[in-house]
Amino acid sequence: MKFRFYYILVLSLIALTSVFFAVQFNNEHVLNKRNAQTILSAHQEIQELKRSLSLYENKELHLRSIIKSKEKKLDTFLKANVILTGYHPWSNGINSDGYPQETATMTMPVPGWTCAISSELVEKGWLGKKIYIEGIGVFKAEDRMSSSLNGLRIDLCMGSLEKALNFGKKKNILAINLN
Repeated sequence: MKFRFYYILVLSLIALTSVFFAVQFNNEHVLNKRNAQTILSAHQEIQELKRSLSLYENKELHLRSIIKSKEKKLDTFLKANVILTGYHPWSNGINSDGYPQETATMTMPVPGWTCAISSELVEKGWLGKKIYIEGIGVFKAEDRMSSSLNGLRIDLCMGSLEKALNFGKKKNILAINLN
């Protein structure tokens, strides 16, 4: 009888231990499954963040290239390397169109202030604007040069025909539209 009692007790302990380990195994399995799902979810979020970051970086690069392109275009509207010459409108000599008292902007030319600009600079919007000419000073583009003259050119109004002739022709001078 004692033997039977111990036998039943051992079988009961084995059964309880089996149930205990089965429950523990099941709990661990559930926990592992949750961890795997959490890891998978975190991995997917990381991948999505990487894609978003990549898109952001691509947009940033694209926007930077647009900004650089706009800056270059802006520079072409605000800066130019020009050919400089002088003119004296009252002498009916070089670069004079026969209307010495009136510029294209309907003002009277002022030596040392008024300048005439080529059609290309007019197209860039320089007519009527103040222009800094490197090494010379600030002038106002109040007149137009003959449309037959090509290139980026500026004629500076001089006080006499002699000064205009002596000024000559200067190439590759930086001019900046100040407006």
